[in-house]
Amino acid sequence: MPPAVKAVPVKAAPAAPAKPAVAAIKPSAPATPAAKDKTAAAKPAAPAPKAESKPAAGEAAKADKPEEKEKERKYSMTGKRDPFISPVVSRQSGSGCSTGKKCLDIEQISLHGVVKSDNGMIAVVTNGLNKAYFLRENDPVFNGYVLKITVDSIVFKQNFQDRLGKPFTKDVVKRITTPAV
Repeated sequence: MPPAVKAVPVKAAPAAPAKPAVAAIKPSAPATPAAKDKTAAAKPAAPAPKAESKPAAGEAAKADKPEEKEKERKYSMTGKRDPFISPVVSRQSGSGCSTGKKCLDIEQISLHGVVKSDNGMIAVVTNGLNKAYFLRENDPVFNGYVLKITVDSIVFKQNFQDRLGKPFTKDVVKRITTPAV
């Protein structure tokens, strides 16, 4: 019987690191002017190697400072709400003006009388300062307008906002507060 053959692993020799072959070709000096033209035509001119551009001293200093990098960042707040202002709308009391029908706040109005005229009903109202005004239907007031006047009441259409700023309207009825004599 033939003897058994054992397989022995063979270790490969480590490969030597490949070194780039750089051949510097130096042209020999041509002897005649005709030879100069032939050698110039045979070998194209090699481009000059580019030197690495180093940043100036001022630019290097700017790149090292983290404060400069932070100043370059710009944030856009377009379309975003201000995080320091509450989204809940504060309720303002009062009309902000002092005289005229357009400055009457519906919540401060009290009805004292109604007069029937040829042109329709006229309501006699007073504001918080006890100043009298005469209102007709469709007259604007600070936060709404007069919707309807009856013999003993006046109806306002009041515009207001809820706590989140959503606009609403409601009807407010004011009745005569003083008894008829």
